[in-house]
Amino acid sequence: MSLGRYFCVFRKIKDITTAQLSQGLSLHDSRIAISMALTIGIFPIMGLSTPINFICCHFFKLNQPIVQSLSWVVGPIKIVLILPFIRLGEWLFQAPPFKLSLQEFTRRFFDDAAATTYEFIWTFAHAISAWCLFAPIIYALLFCLLKPVVSRLSVTQT
Repeated sequence: MSLGRYFCVFRKIKDITTAQLSQGLSLHDSRIAISMALTIGIFPIMGLSTPINFICCHFFKLNQPIVQSLSWVVGPIKIVLILPFIRLGEWLFQAPPFKLSLQEFTRRFFDDAAATTYEFIWTFAHAISAWCLFAPIIYALLFCLLKPVVSRLSVTQT
């Protein structure tokens, strides 16, 4: 590969990175990105928030670094909310309660992820259903509450 091709590849990487960092930075887009990141960040299934946020950012042309960073920031809140989402889903579907401790579930999952997923697929469905019930409300509240915050931040930045 010639030296010119290396520079072309590096220029392309730089252009993509610059576009991602500056994309969706209007006040409105920032509110959408932050609200979406925080809402999807508490999605009750570990490991799925990142790809869901990636797809949403690509589809809505939002700032990927902001969304992914905020999604990771709410990770501890996600962990705290998993059990309440499961319980609410169980209540909604009148299902028997999930009785394993988080430690036991984690151990079983790492021993055999496929079998554990199959065994607890309805527990996951209950948690996701409860999250789906609250996600629009959480998003709308965040979007409304962020207007003065984002506006104030933009004024102090200029």
